[in-house]
Amino acid sequence: YFKLCSICRNQLAYGQKYYACSVSTCNRKRMGLFFCSVECWDSHLPTARHREAWAEEKVAPKTAAEAQSK
Repeated sequence: YFKLCSICRNQLAYGQKYYACSVSTCNRKRMGLFFCSVECWDSHLPTARHREAWAEEKVAPKTAAEAQSK
């Protein structure tokens, strides 16, 4: 698998659609939040206290080698 969902811990497979927070502090390499659904993304908002945020749809790399090169 590519990563684990930051909320429910479900596996995100290579090539699978996932969601990221639009706020830059949630997308840093050290923090790197990944969400399997908009519902999981939405559940991180009460603790994050963002003024304005949305879920950005992304696609995981197709292979492990592709993930390593990024």
